Amino acid sequence: MRQAAHPGLYDVDSHVPTLRGTRCNRCGATSFPALGIGCEVCGADESSLEPITLNATGVLHSVATVHLHHGHDIEAPFAIGEIQLDEGPLIRATMSQLLGLESIGQRVDAAWFTLRTDDDGLDVVEPRFDVAS
Repeated sequence: MRQAAHPGLYDVDSHVPTLRGTRCNRCGATSFPALGIGCEVCGADESSLEPITLNATGVLHSVATVHLHHGHDIEAPFAIGEIQLDEGPLIRATMSQLLGLESIGQRVDAAWFTLRTDDDGLDVVEPRFDVAS
Protein backbone atom coordinates (compact mmCIF):
# COMPACT_ATOMS: atom_id res chain seq x y z
CA MET A 1 0.00 0.00 0.00
CA ARG A 2 1.07 3.56 -0.77
CA GLN A 3 0.44 6.95 0.72
CA ALA A 4 0.97 10.21 -1.18
CA ALA A 5 3.78 12.43 0.06
CA HIS A 6 1.82 15.37 -1.39
CA PRO A 7 -1.91 14.49 -1.15
CA GLY A 8 -4.16 15.83 -3.88
CA LEU A 9 -1.50 16.10 -6.58
CA TYR A 10 -1.50 12.51 -7.84
CA ASP A 11 -3.27 9.17 -7.50
CA VAL A 12 -1.31 6.50 -5.64
CA ASP A 13 -3.70 3.64 -6.43
CA SER A 14 -2.48 3.11 -9.99
CA HIS A 15 0.53 1.02 -11.01
CA VAL A 16 2.08 4.01 -12.77
CA PRO A 17 1.73 7.59 -11.51
CA THR A 18 -1.12 9.73 -12.77
CA LEU A 19 -1.51 13.42 -11.97
CA ARG A 20 -4.66 15.28 -10.90
CA GLY A 21 -5.39 18.28 -13.06
CA THR A 22 -8.26 20.33 -14.43
CA ARG A 23 -9.57 21.16 -17.89
CA CYS A 24 -11.57 24.28 -18.66
CA ASN A 25 -14.83 23.45 -20.45
CA ARG A 26 -14.92 26.93 -21.97
CA CYS A 27 -11.45 27.24 -23.58
CA GLY A 28 -10.02 23.70 -23.23
CA ALA A 29 -6.95 24.76 -21.21
CA THR A 30 -5.45 21.95 -19.14
CA SER A 31 -3.73 22.70 -15.83
CA PHE A 32 -1.59 20.96 -13.24
CA PRO A 33 -1.87 21.17 -10.34
CA ALA A 34 -5.65 21.24 -10.38
CA LEU A 35 -7.17 24.72 -10.24
CA GLY A 36 -10.02 25.55 -7.88
CA ILE A 37 -10.82 29.22 -8.39
CA GLY A 38 -11.22 29.46 -12.16
CA CYS A 39 -9.36 29.18 -15.45
CA GLU A 40 -6.06 31.06 -15.58
CA VAL A 41 -6.27 31.26 -19.39
CA CYS A 42 -9.76 32.56 -20.18
CA GLY A 43 -10.96 33.67 -16.74
CA ALA A 44 -13.96 31.32 -16.57
CA ASP A 45 -15.12 30.66 -13.00
CA GLU A 46 -14.61 27.39 -11.14
CA SER A 47 -17.89 25.93 -12.44
CA SER A 48 -16.19 25.61 -15.86
CA LEU A 49 -13.35 23.47 -14.48
CA GLU A 50 -13.53 19.70 -14.79
CA PRO A 51 -11.23 17.41 -12.77
CA ILE A 52 -9.12 15.19 -15.04
CA THR A 53 -6.40 12.59 -14.74
CA LEU A 54 -3.16 13.32 -16.60
CA ASN A 55 -0.65 10.71 -17.67
CA ALA A 56 2.79 11.39 -16.20
CA THR A 57 4.49 11.30 -19.61
CA GLY A 58 5.92 13.98 -21.85
CA VAL A 59 9.04 15.63 -23.24
CA LEU A 60 11.87 17.09 -21.17
CA HIS A 61 11.90 20.82 -21.93
CA SER A 62 14.77 21.83 -19.62
CA VAL A 63 16.71 20.46 -16.66
CA ALA A 64 18.68 21.96 -13.79
CA THR A 65 20.84 20.40 -11.10
CA VAL A 66 20.24 21.63 -7.56
CA HIS A 67 23.56 21.64 -5.70
CA LEU A 68 22.47 23.28 -2.44
CA HIS A 69 19.15 22.53 -0.74
CA HIS A 70 18.20 23.35 2.84
CA GLY A 71 15.09 21.17 2.99
CA HIS A 72 14.99 17.78 4.66
CA ASP A 73 12.90 15.99 2.04
CA ILE A 74 15.64 15.38 -0.54
CA GLU A 75 19.42 15.47 -0.49
CA ALA A 76 21.41 17.56 -2.99
CA PRO A 77 22.51 17.18 -5.67
CA PHE A 78 19.28 16.36 -7.50
CA ALA A 79 17.70 17.38 -10.79
CA ILE A 80 14.52 19.33 -11.48
CA GLY A 81 13.05 19.01 -14.94
CA GLU A 82 10.58 21.14 -16.83
CA ILE A 83 8.33 18.68 -18.65
CA GLN A 84 5.80 19.35 -21.39
CA LEU A 85 3.15 16.76 -20.55
CA ASP A 86 1.57 14.94 -23.48
CA GLU A 87 -1.82 16.28 -22.41
CA GLY A 88 -0.81 19.93 -22.30
CA PRO A 89 0.61 21.50 -19.16
CA LEU A 90 4.27 22.42 -18.72
CA ILE A 91 5.25 21.26 -15.21
CA ARG A 92 8.32 21.19 -12.99
CA ALA A 93 9.13 17.87 -11.37
CA THR A 94 11.87 16.03 -9.56
CA MET A 95 13.90 13.73 -11.78
CA SER A 96 14.92 10.27 -10.55
CA GLN A 97 18.58 10.89 -11.41
CA LEU A 98 20.93 13.67 -12.48
CA LEU A 99 20.57 14.42 -16.19
CA GLY A 100 22.74 16.39 -18.59
CA LEU A 101 21.64 18.87 -21.22
CA GLU A 102 21.75 16.08 -23.84
CA SER A 103 18.53 14.75 -22.27
CA ILE A 104 16.55 17.84 -23.30
CA GLY A 105 14.01 16.92 -25.97
CA GLN A 106 13.81 13.27 -24.92
CA ARG A 107 10.64 11.53 -23.80
CA VAL A 108 10.22 11.09 -20.05
CA ASP A 109 7.81 9.23 -17.82
CA ALA A 110 7.29 8.90 -14.09
CA ALA A 111 7.63 5.98 -11.71
CA TRP A 112 6.88 5.76 -8.01
CA PHE A 113 9.74 6.75 -5.71
CA THR A 114 9.51 5.72 -2.05
CA LEU A 115 10.59 8.51 0.28
CA ARG A 116 10.10 6.54 3.50
CA THR A 117 7.85 4.02 5.22
CA ASP A 118 5.43 5.50 7.76
CA ASP A 119 4.57 4.13 11.21
CA ASP A 120 1.70 2.07 9.75
CA GLY A 121 4.00 0.36 7.24
CA LEU A 122 2.75 2.36 4.23
CA ASP A 123 5.25 3.50 1.61
CA VAL A 124 5.16 7.29 1.34
CA VAL A 125 5.67 7.95 -2.37
CA GLU A 126 5.92 10.64 -5.01
CA PRO A 127 6.32 10.41 -8.79
CA ARG A 128 9.80 11.04 -10.16
CA PHE A 129 10.56 11.37 -13.83
CA ASP A 130 13.29 9.75 -15.93
CA VAL A 131 14.13 9.38 -19.60
CA ALA A 132 11.72 6.83 -21.07
CA SER A 133 13.18 3.45 -21.89
